[in-house]
This record gives sequence, C-alpha cells and structure tokens, in this order.
Amino acid sequence: MTIRIAITTVVVSSILFATIGAICGGALGVYLPSYYRGVFRNGDEPWFDPVAVGIGTGLTEGMAGGAVAGLIIVGLFIWRDSRSDGLPKSSGPERNPERS
Repeated sequence: MTIRIAITTVVVSSILFATIGAICGGALGVYLPSYYRGVFRNGDEPWFDPVAVGIGTGLTEGMAGGAVAGLIIVGLFIWRDSRSDGLPKSSGPERNPERS
C-alpha cells in the first residue's frame, strides 16, 4: 500500500462518515428535537436550533469516526501486506516433478 492510497483511504472514509453523520444528526434534529434539547444545557433557550446542532455534532463525530475507521483499514492492509511479503507465492504443497 502506498502512502497516497493510505491517505486517500483515510480522507474518503472521513468524508463519507461525516456526510452520514450530518444526515443522521440533521434528521434527529428534525424528527426528535427534544433529544438535543435534553442533551445540551441551553437546549430550552429560544435561540437553540436542534437541526443545526444535530448537523454539527453528526458531522464532527462522523468525521472522527471515519478517520478512526480509515486508520484501522489502512492498518489492516499494511498488516496483510507485511504478512504476505515473507510467504512463498505457491498455491499448494510443492511437488518435485522429477519424483513423479
């Protein structure tokens, strides 16, 4: 795995998870605004916007989760590549054609 592919994996994973988090947080703010009003201290204030808070928290939590997931994926690919470098490339037990 090259460094370019590793960085791309982490960035794409972060963007994907951030998008999903923002959508879920926004939907939660629209359909269950009482959740964010109960979680945040100033949730009962008239200026409090549960949709904006949901989008913001979903975006940030999704991005952090995506970065962690991307790093785990990169780590697994690096581990797999390091394990396969020292192994022979044969597909089965080696046979000596002269003895057959």
